[in-house]
Amino acid sequence: METTFGLILILIITSCSNLNQDNNQNTITEVSPLVTADSLQYRSVKVTASESPESEECIFDQATQTDEFLKEIKELRGYKWDYSSRTATYILETGDTLLLTRGGCYHFTVSAEFRLRNDKTDYSNWSNVYQKSLWIAKALSKEFHYEELKRDIDLNKVTIEDYGYAEAASFENEMLVDNGYVIERNLYPNRTVIKLSKTID
Repeated sequence: METTFGLILILIITSCSNLNQDNNQNTITEVSPLVTADSLQYRSVKVTASESPESEECIFDQATQTDEFLKEIKELRGYKWDYSSRTATYILETGDTLLLTRGGCYHFTVSAEFRLRNDKTDYSNWSNVYQKSLWIAKALSKEFHYEELKRDIDLNKVTIEDYGYAEAASFENEMLVDNGYVIERNLYPNRTVIKLSKTID
């Protein structure tokens, strides 16, 4: 009788723990930029384990997302490439950091993010932000459309929007709009972050 009762108790515990595991879904919250021609917004997206990127094929080929696009760029010699994040880290002359990312699964993004603590340039002046962005766009002219960016900036065909936490410059050129070009500027008390990016869907 005790043995039967013990077996029944073990079966009940086992079935309850399996039931509990079935009801638990792994949920991942991603924050991704939503870029449109006239706004930059951030949205949270919940993805269950069955919808995670690993369970579906990527639109963009992950195997081609290497540092080949940087190897011949003389301005960036000495960068360090992290294959898992598809990010190059380059230390600027001032000791500040430039992060270069290239890749994606569903959205292909190329970005150059300057994290500036030592640079004493006045980046509250947008012309200095443009100068920094154009420098990297020209160095990476195979990735960024330098001439189109420069033309829109020179002709003042730029719209700057303040989002509280950052400001973003968008462009009028149709090709730049279609490729989601944005320059973001974050002015913090002890550092400045400038990011030039394009996103292809």
